[in-house]
Amino acid sequence: MATLFRRRPYVALFVIVLIFRVATALPLTYAGYMDASYAMHVAENLARGRGFVEEVLWNYLDNPAGLPHPSNLYWMPLPSILIAPFFALFGASLCVAQIPFIVLSSLLPLFTFYLTRKLFARDDYAWAAALFTAFSGFYTIYWVSPDNFTPFALTASLCLFFIARGLTSARARDFFFAGIFAGLSHLARADGVLLLAVAPLALWIHATRNTHPSATPYSAQDASRITHHVFLPTVYCLLAYLLVMFPWFARNYFALGTPYPSAGTKTLWLTGYDELFRFTDDLTLQRYLDWGIGNIVASKLRAGGINLLVLAFGALQIFLAPFALIGLWQQRRRVELLPFFIYTLLLYLALTLAFTFPSVRGSTLHSAAALLPFLAAAAPRGIDACIEWIARRRRTWDIALAARVFRAGFVALAIFLAIYLYALGVFPIGSASEIPLWNLRDLEYGEIARWLDQNARPDDVVLTVDPPAFYNASHRRSIVIPTDSVDAIFLAAKKYDARYLVLQFDHPAPLNDLYRERATIPGLTRVAAFRDGNGRPVTLFEIER
Repeated sequence: MATLFRRRPYVALFVIVLIFRVATALPLTYAGYMDASYAMHVAENLARGRGFVEEVLWNYLDNPAGLPHPSNLYWMPLPSILIAPFFALFGASLCVAQIPFIVLSSLLPLFTFYLTRKLFARDDYAWAAALFTAFSGFYTIYWVSPDNFTPFALTASLCLFFIARGLTSARARDFFFAGIFAGLSHLARADGVLLLAVAPLALWIHATRNTHPSATPYSAQDASRITHHVFLPTVYCLLAYLLVMFPWFARNYFALGTPYPSAGTKTLWLTGYDELFRFTDDLTLQRYLDWGIGNIVASKLRAGGINLLVLAFGALQIFLAPFALIGLWQQRRRVELLPFFIYTLLLYLALTLAFTFPSVRGSTLHSAAALLPFLAAAAPRGIDACIEWIARRRRTWDIALAARVFRAGFVALAIFLAIYLYALGVFPIGSASEIPLWNLRDLEYGEIARWLDQNARPDDVVLTVDPPAFYNASHRRSIVIPTDSVDAIFLAAKKYDARYLVLQFDHPAPLNDLYRERATIPGLTRVAAFRDGNGRPVTLFEIER
């Protein structure tokens, strides 16, 4: 009976979150952004038995020879792997693609509940933290999107949990499980590989904390013990990671001749985000250094500030940030949180200093999802600490009652903000925005596809700013419009035999004058006109060949 009572909150919580996830998933009719569209595109090819291939090019980092092209050289394959069986069973659609993400995202608050209960042995804290995770502001719409938000958040947070459990239990199986989840995290996001560094660092710090030398800083016996405690668990973790990742490394080797494609690492040398879509020149270290040390340092400082704001606004909806920090500070010596602290620092430094420009354009928001359960777990303790501080100065306060009231109030605020931010992006409320509502994004692609079906050949390739979304709407091969120059656009069109170009509000800078009808470009002939979800002009051009 006691066991049933302790399990009942998990069942109730799962039902609550599942209902909310379904409610937020059903109104969506489009993937909404390129990452999710790409995952669906690859999943459809997997479901059709074609393997990891793509009929689109959304960047030219690896100088692709043509289409079809090996997929997932930048984005990792786990979202597509999760979607593919459902596409095979029920057909390809956004509604079907959402199924695994609805279920998995409903499990994340359960993990937060369990974690908080372990940390504080209080169900009231656990309920508050779980609801902070379930109703998590900007993440609300992304939990049910066919992207890596949900799988990475779940697998990476579980990896950190098993590392922490291994520190206290000293059991090899805990580090083996941590390695399994590190591999799954890497399959979800490339920066999941950072988790491999967490285990040895946490083991070393934990071992040195518990070493008490008498005469010298470390005796030979201490050094041997630390090495033993760090080395063997790290090996277990690494072996489990390789067990998960080996099939993917093998696929890369047979498809590309290398287990680890270098296309994604070229983003280290970006001097601006739009350079990710350049065609005519490569991203190199020398080119990056020629940009100048002043520009490099300034870009890192700017990214560091933005990434802190993303953590505060994205993961914690800003109002929870100070309470989470207070709670974490109070629990800073807890071994259960040591892997979290290490990973947070590694992630922040890696994204800010190495992958500077991708980090501020979405990577940090994606990766920070794994931190949410730990931040949410600390927030209720931080709220109570503030209440206790105030109560010492206001003797009339009932601390227990005030704590319950404020925790409930912040949960209510989290629920309100989650629903409001979701509605703001999906339904026509509030002020107008340059970004169309979620279900109006890429609406024009369906109309363009119908025009092409009537007026173009089935194998005509199309230049767009979002090739995966265009392919999903039309099932026509598409390549991204280069951002470096008009000449680059024609060179790309020639190399990949593209016949049409879609010019819309979101377009590369070299096409600004053409979009505003201030100039014409020889070789581009206007053949059709459309409107996007915000009523702005969209023009289809035929490319002279």
